[in-house]
Amino acid sequence: MGLTAWLDAGGRGMSAEHYEPYKYLAERGELNARAFWTTIRQPATPEQVEKVLAEIAQQKPFQGNDYFDNVGWGETLYAPVTTQLLRAQSNTKPQDMAQMRRLALALAERGLYVNSHVEMTAAIDAFLNDYEAINSERPIKGLRWSFSHLDQVDETQLQRMKKLGMSAQIHSRPLIQGALMHKVHGDRAWEMPPLRRVQDSGIHWGLGSDATAVTTSNPFYTLGFAVTGKMIGGAKVNRQTITREEALIAHTRSNAFFTFREADLGSIQKGKYADILVLDRDYLTVPADAVKDLKPVMTFVGGKIVFDAKQ
Repeated sequence: MGLTAWLDAGGRGMSAEHYEPYKYLAERGELNARAFWTTIRQPATPEQVEKVLAEIAQQKPFQGNDYFDNVGWGETLYAPVTTQLLRAQSNTKPQDMAQMRRLALALAERGLYVNSHVEMTAAIDAFLNDYEAINSERPIKGLRWSFSHLDQVDETQLQRMKKLGMSAQIHSRPLIQGALMHKVHGDRAWEMPPLRRVQDSGIHWGLGSDATAVTTSNPFYTLGFAVTGKMIGGAKVNRQTITREEALIAHTRSNAFFTFREADLGSIQKGKYADILVLDRDYLTVPADAVKDLKPVMTFVGGKIVFDAKQ
């Protein structure tokens, strides 16, 4: 599929042990793609929060190498604080947000990167209110904190994020959920996620899939959705499309920032690692509806051929 590196935000039940095979291969120089990940815990009670706070105090990211590394914390800080794509309402009860805030403050004090899963407008406001309060106590600018998904983010919220030095991770989940999103959110779904609004805001943002549970991990499907607004099968579900150049930058160079490897990855440039794809057609000139069908014929990671369609 042409994936040379990815950021894994974890999931339910994930722990450091699940990444041991990657670590094993990376330490032996045998990993042929770059895997970066964030610690995920999702405590569900105040008592569990206490245990996680103790763990945060011992957290040490960046102990790996340029093929495999833990880069921070995410994606759900406190399990009861939920915001879900196919549910219009989110849980932002004060008592639950207070527990989330305890965890976020501890992560800020530790100087760790944090990515939070947040989608609906009201939930984004609630998170921003707490992040601004945390920032007044322990400034987070420079920690690269991000929100992922942000399906209903508005311009005011994007500007608040920028003031905090935050970034946005946007995903192509409507590829397979677009019709369901229209059933739940009505006409508002035409702007979920608001790719054009995010692009025009000037905030640092990256484009990804959120694979594999909610959409395909094929990057060309993600790029195709961004430029056409069409889900798998061809139905138009999004009107916030961007240009293919904007989509490509967001999916490569911009994403390197989230893995703390922007000096090494994300673009073909002197001094950077040669992670390069050779495609069967020209991404910039094929019809927009054909972007999703592009295929690598050769893939290089670190200048070495890791895939050759002829072999």
